[in-house]
Amino acid sequence: MSSPRLKFASLNERFIHLMERLGHSGYSFSKELGTSEAVISNIRKGKNPPNILLVEQLLNKYEAVSAEWLLTGRGRPFKQEQERALAEPPRSIPGPAADGDRLVRMEELLQRSIQVQLERNVLIDETMNHLQRQVIELDRRVAGFTKARRKVG
Repeated sequence: MSSPRLKFASLNERFIHLMERLGHSGYSFSKELGTSEAVISNIRKGKNPPNILLVEQLLNKYEAVSAEWLLTGRGRPFKQEQERALAEPPRSIPGPAADGDRLVRMEELLQRSIQVQLERNVLIDETMNHLQRQVIELDRRVAGFTKARRKVG
């Protein structure tokens, strides 16, 4: 008899589910994965999905976590659960073509995820450069006001 599948609609929900199953708070998980608590909070609130580097950190740190489940929602959250499910008699036996299709879909999903992350990184870099130019300009203006005050005073 097969156990019920967990249904989590988004990557964010699956990520937070794993955090909780691994016994972490947002703070402890952020420290474990080398990120800020705000990043975990934004994932929990659905503001931002976990980036590819954070997913990679999680998968490297917790080898029992199923990458397929985390990224696609298919299968079970932990590999041991996958193995137990494989020991149960399947309802239907997928052929090699189905496995190939799954691998192709998984690769496409990973490629899309990487592309989105790269585009996000470009936007972040452009924003940071713009903000740095604004800070430099504001520093120049403040320096100008300071010099003007010294001449007057």
